[in-house]
Amino acid sequence: MINEFFVDQRMHYYNRQKNVLCSFVSIGENTIFDLGCGSGTVGRNLLKAGKAKEVIGIEIFPKAAREAGKYYTKVYTGNVEEMDFDYNKYFDYVVCGDILEHLVDPWAMLKKIHRWMKDDGKIIISIPNIRYFRIIRDLFFFGKWEYKNAGILDRTHLRFFTRSSFYSSLKDTDYSVITYQAVIHGNKKKIFNKLTLGSFAELLASQYVFVAQKKMSI
Repeated sequence: MINEFFVDQRMHYYNRQKNVLCSFVSIGENTIFDLGCGSGTVGRNLLKAGKAKEVIGIEIFPKAAREAGKYYTKVYTGNVEEMDFDYNKYFDYVVCGDILEHLVDPWAMLKKIHRWMKDDGKIIISIPNIRYFRIIRDLFFFGKWEYKNAGILDRTHLRFFTRSSFYSSLKDTDYSVITYQAVIHGNKKKIFNKLTLGSFAELLASQYVFVAQKKMSI
């Protein structure tokens, strides 16, 4: 049974805006599948911006799912790895905002998503970057690998990726990467990244966003 007190303590986590994900969705009457939708901020922003006509979500935590249900067409509550759906080539976009790292088998989930996407549909994924310099610094110099309530070492994360390893994961699950973006927070880090022409982006980025489409069989 899900601990509602634990959810109350983490509601800020489920209310995150994730604007970077929305920026990759084109304006139009899109159908969106938001996996791990939290309290629905992504869907609300997409609807408000004229980028969606229908948003369907999945969320494991009931309190967050109920909040998202105020705005979404439908919200399923449960563990996405234990659920299946009859959506066949239905969605223009499938959004996986900070969810795959929580799954036992994210590769199986990526393959499952193929069926839900339209042939020209896109998947938008944000994933923590385990190569972030603070993680490496703490491990290398201080021997620290300490889980926290949120962030790259969130105690609920089961899988860890770098940019290249996740790129390979998409390729191995029959996706073609359209683009990806390093998410760098903080003005000093952004300026340093510019001055070094992106040479250290993989160490400065706490997160990556990937946009991909499924490979079509010939």
